[in-house]
Order: sequence, then structure tokens, then C-alpha cells
Amino acid sequence: VAFGPASAASSSDTASTRLASHAISSGVVPSELDADMARRIGHAFTPLLSARRLVVGQDMRVHSPELADAVEEAAEARLRELRRRAAGAEESERSRIAREIHDDISQRLAATTLNAAAIVRNGELIANYRKQLLPFYDVFDEARYFEPGEDLAVLDIEGRKVGFTICEDLWNDKGEDHYAADRNPYARYREAGVDTLVSINSSPFVRGKPEVRLRRLVGDDEQLTLVYVNQWGGQDELVFDGQSFVAERGNLRYCSSQVECDEFAVVDLERAPQAPSSSDVPAAGVTVRSARLDQLIVMSLRDYARKSGFSDAVVASSGGVDSALTIALACEALGPSHVHAIRMPSVYSSDHSKSDAMALHQALGCWDYEVEIEHLRLVESLNRSFDRYEAADHLVTAVHREGRYNAIADQNVQARLRDVYLMHFSNAYGALPLATGNKTESACGYFTHFDMNLSFAPIIDLYKRQVFDLATAQPAIPRNIVTKRPSAELAPDQFDEDNLLPYAVLDPIVQGYVEEFISDFDAFRDWVQNVSETISIDDGELNEWLSSASAKTDYERIITLIGRMEFKRRQTCPGPKLSKVAFGIGRRVPIVKAYI
Repeated sequence: VAFGPASAASSSDTASTRLASHAISSGVVPSELDADMARRIGHAFTPLLSARRLVVGQDMRVHSPELADAVEEAAEARLRELRRRAAGAEESERSRIAREIHDDISQRLAATTLNAAAIVRNGELIANYRKQLLPFYDVFDEARYFEPGEDLAVLDIEGRKVGFTICEDLWNDKGEDHYAADRNPYARYREAGVDTLVSINSSPFVRGKPEVRLRRLVGDDEQLTLVYVNQWGGQDELVFDGQSFVAERGNLRYCSSQVECDEFAVVDLERAPQAPSSSDVPAAGVTVRSARLDQLIVMSLRDYARKSGFSDAVVASSGGVDSALTIALACEALGPSHVHAIRMPSVYSSDHSKSDAMALHQALGCWDYEVEIEHLRLVESLNRSFDRYEAADHLVTAVHREGRYNAIADQNVQARLRDVYLMHFSNAYGALPLATGNKTESACGYFTHFDMNLSFAPIIDLYKRQVFDLATAQPAIPRNIVTKRPSAELAPDQFDEDNLLPYAVLDPIVQGYVEEFISDFDAFRDWVQNVSETISIDDGELNEWLSSASAKTDYERIITLIGRMEFKRRQTCPGPKLSKVAFGIGRRVPIVKAYI
């Protein structure tokens, strides 16, 4: 953020301060840090020419929530270098290096690691602000790596009393119960009489969070000018939506229109007070554009592939809605010429699945392949190899004798063969293998280990209703793919909802359990009746099921199933977190549990 006097060309009749902000995406690996800083300096150069007062970067040049143990990497690299030099040194030199190693370790043990903002004027460090509220919930582990700061940072800039905060110090979306500070930095700055507050952020996207943030921060403060700068881009399971804004005394003066590229913005701040806005409607000329889910998935996938060193992706194409949406999003993220869609029909694959997949690939312009799979003879051969002992205590013999053979295993061989072929393409030709599972089916374990044990799962945090919504909005996806009954086609006349529950019912059960921590049927029914957001693809079907005699039994069966499937989910590949609670780093539950 850069502050300075407004230019003579300012359209304002009153004295004003010109503010320039920039938000960029950054890398997390050490090799990217130098280039990342060079981008920041280059980006800062233009506003410095006109503002010439102060530049503040956004929250951490590596993503705070995903920093993890990379914070130790540079220090460990230095110690390794010292040890290498000592191994080949003369005796006298070896003693000196040993002392240097000892001093280095002592300094590290005594040092305090802080998440801090450096404030520089004319090349000189004039102040810093140390983050005080360190989140330690959901995806955040900051209290593991950093010590909290205590002091405010207040500077006089162009006649403004400016304070600085970092992310959680300003607010969070968990409510007051999670804002655990009696005298939090935001309140202390207000008491200190600042009129402008700069907040630098690496705040990951959560569905509905940008709207809540604007309501809470813009509408609630009629005294301060707030400059909120947020990072954008994908990092592992997190996706950052940017959505930077400037609010002046309760009026939204600027809101970012960019989500997928580096951005500059210049805003002239009035010195004269304005009447605060009395509604959530932004000021005239300010457009609020919330990032779409498909846009965030595309950005996340593009960044994941780029940072992993891949230019191409390979996807198993079944002719179903999940794989169709995954392929369409991959084409948008990487370009159709970098997406390889493999059709792998079996004896149970329907004619429409084959034709729908081919029509999809043609409409998107991606590469199309067909590899037929034959699993029946393979299953027969496998079972002959295993059924070779007659001993009564032999597992295979006992299972056949007692009629406990699980025939679903025969069906799943089809999925495993498809994954073998997909992984061969990836390994042989260098393409990122994408999984196609959604959140609803992942919750219920409705996939094989291989299906989701690939490299990246773009739609892993989408409920089935969201998959249908996004697929419907994709013009290249054939209508029949969206309207036909979902089926894995691993057996004749098999449909997903016959094995689980209708998605109109299953989606809300999963959302209530995972995001709202509801595992009691009566509490679930109350939540359904009072929730304001859309939770079902068909409210009528959901309400009819709730009043049925089997509803409580169905509900308890699914809740138990979700709990037992954690051992499968824990081994799945990452994907972008879009909801309040997603399967992955932010949801930490035991893998195995004994249900009585």
C-alpha cells in the first residue's frame, strides 16, 4: 500500500490523500522467494513514483496458513553448509566452524520468530508491526511457529494517523468466541485515535466469507478509513481470492475486481468527513464482484500444476457429471491442448456414456483416447491364484465356505484398472493425474482407494448439488450428462443413489455433519428447517424424506458410514478448500474409531 498526496488532476474538490494498493500471488518454496521479492519491488515502483511516502506489502511473502515447517528450512540449510565445510577443513579451521555452529544454534534457540510487517521510508526501516492474534484452528497453525506481538504501530502519514494490522488482528469469520483477546488490536487502535487502518492479509477463501467480511468491516465502523489488502492464488489445499477493498467511514470506496492476476489500485481518500452509508449497497461506481467457485477451482488447479512442474493433466473420462466438470475446469485452467481425457469402457459401460464423453471432448477441444478394460477374466484368474489351500483356518477357504465373499471387489477391479492406465499415462508422458471425486461421495467413501489417490482433486470440496450447478453452467458439457441418473456403471443397472440416498437428502446430511458438527437426527432436522442457505438440490424431496418412517435409521446409517470412511479419505489427494470445513488439513479427526 502506498500513501502520498493526490495529484492536481484529482476530481475531488476537497484535500485528499492518494492511496495505491497492490495484491499479488506468491510462491511458498524457498527457490521462489528471491523472484517473489523482485516482483514486489517492481510492482511497488510505479506507485512510489507518485506517492513517494510508504509501501507496505501484503501478509507474508509466503502463504501464512501453509508455511508449515518450511520456516525451518533456511536455518537447517545454513547448518548443513557449516557442517560440510567443517568436514573438509583443517583442524584449526574446524574448531572455528564448530564455534560458529554452536553460536548459530544458540541464537536460534534464543530467538523469537514473529509474523511481522516491516514499514520502510526512503529505504530505511522506521517501524514494524508484529501480529498479535495467532490463529490456531482450522487450517491455521501460526501459534506453532510464531510468538505474538504486543505493541501497536502508529505513524503520521500526510496528516493521517495510520495504524497497521495483520489478518486475524482485524477480524475473523468465526465470531466473537474465536476472537480471543479482551483488548484486541482493532479495539486498541480505535482507542489510540487512528483514523486509517491498514490490514495486510493472506486470508483463504471460504464460501460466503467475502460477503461477511464486507458487512462486518465496512458497515460497522463509521470512524475509520480501512485499507484491506489480500493475497490471491492457490497453495496446496488453500485458495486465496484477493477481494481487496478500501472503506472510508462506513462507505465502500473501492473493491477489487481482479481474482486471478496481480492488481494495482489508486484511491483518493477524502480529508473531509462523509456521512456513513446506511446500507450494504456500495458507493456509486463501486462494483462488488464475488469470486465464483469455478473461477477459484481453475486458479487453484493452475497454480498447483505450475508449482508442481506440470503443463498437462490427464483425467479418466466416464461420461458422468463429475469427470465432465473436472475435464472442463482443467481445460480452462491449462488450455484444451494440455488436457488428456481417457475413456475406459468396460462390459458394463452404457452406449450413452461413451457417446457423451466423446461429445464432451470434441466440444472442449481436448485430446481424446479410448482404452477398453477387461476385468472379468482377470478377477477369475486372481481368485484361482488365491484359492490354493484346503486348510480349514485359511482365510480364503473360510470365506468361500461361509459364503462371505465380497462380490463388490470384482466390480472395483474395473476402477483399479482405470487408475493403473491413468497413472501409466502420467508417469510415461508427464501429465498431472486428476481425481474426479466430489465432497458428498468422498464423505461416504463412495470411491476406491485408487480413484482419489492421484495428484489433485479439483472438485473434492463441492457437494453434488454444486457439481450439477457448475456443470449446467458449462456450455460444452452435453445436457444428457447433467440430466441422467449418476452411475458408476460397475454392474448392470447400478445407480449411485440406490447404494446411498438421494443426493437431495445426502448433501444436507454430509454438510450438516462436516461443517456444522451435527450428528443427531433431531438436531439435523431443526437445522434443515432453519438454515438460510441452499443445502439441497430438491427441498421437496428432502422434506418428504424427513417425515418418512425410515429417516432416522437412514440418517444414522450415513453418519456411521462417514465416520468409518476416514481411513479412505485420509489417503486421498488434496484439492481446493472452498467451504467452512473441508476434508483435509483443516479437519483433524481420528482415522479409526470403534462404533458401538
